[in-house]
Amino acid sequence: MYDVAVLGAGPGGYVAALRAAMRGAKVCIIEEKYLGGTCLNVGCIPTKAMLHASDVFYQTLNAKEFGINVVAPKVDEAVFMKRVGKVVKGLVGGVGFLLKKRGVEVMTGRGKLTAKDTIAVETKDGVQEVKAKSIIIATGSVPVRPGFLPWDTDRLMTTDEATTANTLPKSVIILGGGVIGCEFATVYSELGIETTIVEMLDSLVANLDTDICKATEKSLKKRNVNIITGTKLVSVKPQKDKVTAKLEDGSEVTAEKILVAIGRKPNIEGIGLEELGIKVENGIIAVDDQCKTNVENIYAIGDIAEIMQYAHLASKMGVVAADNATGNDASDDRTVVPTGIYTHPEAASVGLSEIQAKKKCPSVKISKFPYTASGIAQAYGETDGMVKLMADPELGEILGAVVIGQHATDIIQELAIAMKNELTVEEIANTIHPHPTFIEAVGEAAEGWEGLPLHSI
Repeated sequence: MYDVAVLGAGPGGYVAALRAAMRGAKVCIIEEKYLGGTCLNVGCIPTKAMLHASDVFYQTLNAKEFGINVVAPKVDEAVFMKRVGKVVKGLVGGVGFLLKKRGVEVMTGRGKLTAKDTIAVETKDGVQEVKAKSIIIATGSVPVRPGFLPWDTDRLMTTDEATTANTLPKSVIILGGGVIGCEFATVYSELGIETTIVEMLDSLVANLDTDICKATEKSLKKRNVNIITGTKLVSVKPQKDKVTAKLEDGSEVTAEKILVAIGRKPNIEGIGLEELGIKVENGIIAVDDQCKTNVENIYAIGDIAEIMQYAHLASKMGVVAADNATGNDASDDRTVVPTGIYTHPEAASVGLSEIQAKKKCPSVKISKFPYTASGIAQAYGETDGMVKLMADPELGEILGAVVIGQHATDIIQELAIAMKNELTVEEIANTIHPHPTFIEAVGEAAEGWEGLPLHSI
């Protein structure tokens, strides 16, 4: 009998297992495929390795601006992808090392809940039962694969295949203009690969702040991405050396490969939820701010229990669930969750978008500080960007924030901490920010919000 059994070893599951073990619990973690889950193996980490490498190449092509002459740089596809795999392998090994050092037993196989204290695991040696006082479900999500597409051809791929391939496509159609689709479009276009995005909504990354939408589209157009929005893809015809996508308006687009990136669905099928009566709402397991389900001593975390599919949120939920499962009271209302898109430039946000902020507080006061007025941005030649603060004019309470530009996904954390701890815009303005840095733009935006801008008008 274990104190805690964790089903799934992604960024939520393995963190939950580590936390529970640190709390002195006897822990087992069950994983069907690989330690680290989607994020570490075919998601966050490999895509960022690809994005950094494509940025290096793109900057090299444009190095003449800095007085650096480079003669005809080329991409070695095999080495490019081999490095991605090396990064992943090292980090996966690190997760395994940590689990072993903390005394967590790792079981390989597919698990299914058969009782509120039992998981049946299909292993290569047959079915084994794992019994535990508490169970944490962390089975993550899988790419959406629309049934009308011809999945029996190698002309189609999801992010799973795109991040583990040995080569790069010669040309590509990306179905889906969300965060994932736009990040891959950045990679491919920076490497000189002919890239087309097809998005059924009227805007790329339509769920993000409008300034991020505009910046993302501007960036991709600068990199010669063909952007088609407001149109559905209705059929795909694979051929010997290419694939043709037919659009709703009757037009066609042809490329060597199609990357399907229209989202991910929670991996909740066949894991015993119905049998145990675990409540599911809107396609995800219903949990409270302690990650508890409606069944005693069963918790759920990450993509199966949150519509916001972020690895860092899954990890936080893993900590909360593990603490509660080991008798240590913990909670998080999951309202302050920073998010980012790693296009070039990066963009990040926390809290409400501008549209949402105006709806909640019609008198919301907004301040923007452009990177064109930033010394470090000018020095780097990276002036596409800004910091935007949205706050209640009476209280100075921050309702939302946006950062676009270099290191945006790092800079947003200052504003996340401020929101989490209910700091005001005035308190940010009164805090000394280091110079010259990109993060000082946060202080500048705060000063502008107070009506006392120093380096902007």
